[in-house]
Amino acid sequence: MTLTDPRPPKAPSGPDGVLARLLDHPERRSRTALVAVPALALLGALVVGGVLMGIEGVAPLSAYGEVVRGVFGRSRGLSDTAVVATPLILLALGITVAYRARVFTIGAEGQYLAGALAGTAFATAAGLRALPAAVLLPCALVVAVLTGAAWSGLTGWLQSRFGASVVITSLLLNYVAAAALAWAVRVGIRDPGAFTPQSRPVAALPDLPGTAIHLGFLFALAAVPVLAAVLRRTRFGFRVEVLGASPEVLAVNESRPAATRFTVLAVAGAFAGIAGFVEVAGVTERMTPAFATGYGFTAIIVALLGRLRPVGVLVAALVLAGLTVGFDEAERVFVIPSATVGVIQALIIVFFVAGDALSRRKAG
Repeated sequence: MTLTDPRPPKAPSGPDGVLARLLDHPERRSRTALVAVPALALLGALVVGGVLMGIEGVAPLSAYGEVVRGVFGRSRGLSDTAVVATPLILLALGITVAYRARVFTIGAEGQYLAGALAGTAFATAAGLRALPAAVLLPCALVVAVLTGAAWSGLTGWLQSRFGASVVITSLLLNYVAAAALAWAVRVGIRDPGAFTPQSRPVAALPDLPGTAIHLGFLFALAAVPVLAAVLRRTRFGFRVEVLGASPEVLAVNESRPAATRFTVLAVAGAFAGIAGFVEVAGVTERMTPAFATGYGFTAIIVALLGRLRPVGVLVAALVLAGLTVGFDEAERVFVIPSATVGVIQALIIVFFVAGDALSRRKAG
């Protein structure tokens, strides 16, 4: 039997409440708004981005045409898009679980770094790096998953024990993880034979047959239907939805909200840990100070544009990855500032929030 509560959920106070008001629960919105708002937000951001490029003396239509050719006109365009999308999909799936439960973590970047560091430290440890890749990589992936889950779960424990805001603690832990990365590549896991701060190389993930796409993309694709089924058909998914709708109902009928909240955060961190180590083993093969690229923050945009639905996350991640790959190619032809993609991503979120607010006002 499905439990329902006719009362709207009470938004928490402080930073958590701000995010709660910005993000309405996906199941309470019309189907038109679910699709139209993200699509119009993307279109509006591209239009404004085109205006900004015009001010810089770049023909917007020509530049966007080069972006499209960069993805679909090059032999590696689609494969590069899939590789860039892989960590975004995994990170955004974890964020989707948390945000559907109205647990507003913004610590995916730190969990991503922590998982990558732990997995790399394990895979390059003395006495272990000589193991066959078929044994070493799965074990390192498990270490990364557990580390990401623990790093994220810490924010749940801090909230349960001290009442600390998940938003604040998860944000601060990002800086702790960045500091750990800076120390590790210089001291903890540094390659003694390298002249610059970096780890020893990690055994590479194999590519999918006949492609330049590493196996991690297959993990990300498989995670989409699996998570969709878990959220829709399992007791855990039920608890996530009830926690997002009314913690009071969950406390009375199912389990302690604090326990469910901790589990949700651990799951989100596990996805981030997977993303981090997959990026190391599939792309960089080493950890350097440049590994902190902001994927964890971009994944929040992906989750929001995907309307906290696994399939929507997949589509949004591929679109943003395509923009990144396409603009990299366009920058070789036109004099376009390297921050253009970041500006467009910021505009997407601005238009998305504004469009969401307008759609809620009209619905009300």
